[in-house]
Order: sequence, then C-alpha cells, then structure tokens
Amino acid sequence: MKITHRHDFEATLTDVSSMLTDPAFARERAAALGTEAQEVDIDAREDGTETVVLRARVPATSIPAEFRSFLGRDLTVTYTEVWEPLTDADRVGTFAVEIAGAPGHVSGAIGITARGAATELLATGDVIANVPLVGPMIERAVAGAVERAFTDQLSVADSG
Repeated sequence: MKITHRHDFEATLTDVSSMLTDPAFARERAAALGTEAQEVDIDAREDGTETVVLRARVPATSIPAEFRSFLGRDLTVTYTEVWEPLTDADRVGTFAVEIAGAPGHVSGAIGITARGAATELLATGDVIANVPLVGPMIERAVAGAVERAFTDQLSVADSG
C-alpha cells in the first residue's frame, strides 16, 4: 500500500535540515508519539551524509485491537532516515520503519525542498505486510499509523 505525507515548515532549508538531524528533535519526535526514545543515534559522515535512527517502545494500544495478537503488548519501533548531503535547493534521502516481530515493514523516499523562505517535506513509500488473508487490512492500519506519526512528529517543530 502506498503512503504519501507532505509537511510545510516556516523555516529555511538549512534550518529544517539541521533540525531533522538533531538528537534533541529526535527525542521530541518520540515524545510526540506518547513515548520516550530508548535510543537516538545520529551518524554524520564527512561526505555530508547523515543517518538518524530512533528506537522507541510504543504501546500496542496505538494499533487497532484486531491486530494486537500479531504483535504483543508493546512494540519496539525503529525509524531510520538516511539523508544525502544538503544542496542549495533540497536534501533527499530514504526512510524505513521496522516493528520488531511484525510481519512487514514501511520504506520509501523522503526529501526537503526550499520554497522561498519556507521548506516542504515530502515522504512517499510503501507499506508491506506479509500475512496471508489479513495483509491488506494490516497494511491499511499501518499506513494510517505512519501518516498520523508523521503529522504528530513534524507538528512538534511548528509549535516550538
């Protein structure tokens, strides 16, 4: 199942890029999901590539009840962004969501683009659940959860 999320920041491309790779902001993103980050790791390379990894324990109550039997009580979610070097016009990368013990994953492309004094973030990806019969229902539920998570996490920047 395809997902798309767009968010506009009232900040420059450079400021948004810095924010998205800041460990403090990564912890704020986890808190926006109603959890504390168990681990935040930022790996900045000499070539300008940066990797952001956020691991958090999320209560199973955040997913529909009919799917909890597949996952258990609490979910360990690993969210990863890999960003290419910043250019004058944009910064592109990839993202992935893995849920420990879950039969599937989410992955796709992410990018930020300068729009005058503002910056647009666009994430597009695929949700895949490898479960016979109920896979499409799980994909819809996960897609909704990922889109809500993007909204909640990125709105933290708007209120700060």
